[in-house]
Amino acid sequence: MAIDLPPAITDDWRRVTRRTDDRSLSLATITAETSVFEHRPTADAAERLRADGDVPVRSLFTVDVRIAPSLEAIGLDPTEALEVAAPKAREGVVETLADDGIGVRGERASEYIDRPDGAVGHLSVLEVGYPIDSANAPDDTDVASGETASATIDAEAHVAVWPAGEAYVVAGGLLPLEAPDGADLLAAALDVDPARDRERIVDLFRGLSLESGGDRR
Repeated sequence: MAIDLPPAITDDWRRVTRRTDDRSLSLATITAETSVFEHRPTADAAERLRADGDVPVRSLFTVDVRIAPSLEAIGLDPTEALEVAAPKAREGVVETLADDGIGVRGERASEYIDRPDGAVGHLSVLEVGYPIDSANAPDDTDVASGETASATIDAEAHVAVWPAGEAYVVAGGLLPLEAPDGADLLAAALDVDPARDRERIVDLFRGLSLESGGDRR
């Protein structure tokens, strides 16, 4: 079932996409329901940055992961299997970004994180190249080939996963690290502030419901 944002941050965000994906893995079927939320105050600026994408450059996401048959039925405990689940969750987010034309350049951090309620999850921080529309891009031509390079700005994606009942909850966010060169009005409207955006993602991690899927809306 779709996972809502914590009440403490929901006023500044709205759901823009929701999709369900199924995949088979060994003896189990994994169903992931992903919701992407855009930041209301800067949504217009993000739209001007890139009009045709489904994942805004400043966004949050939640993923409800369900497994059938349950992990317990196949002899696994979700907490003990977190080390295996975390890379799979990361791969799923990388695929979602790639489907939207967003490239992941590398992994900056990989670590376990604690919530105030004592739940332990795993966090990956990814370096991202976020594509932008040509109207916002500087004139950047590859001298060797004579071709114009694809225009991107540096961005960062956070992906965290926690055991939840007999399955997992994944959450995170995407944030811009820079604005396009020379696009002063757009840069002002986009309001790039990585420290503030990272704190918003931390607020998501702290307030996210990890109750069983049947208790989430």
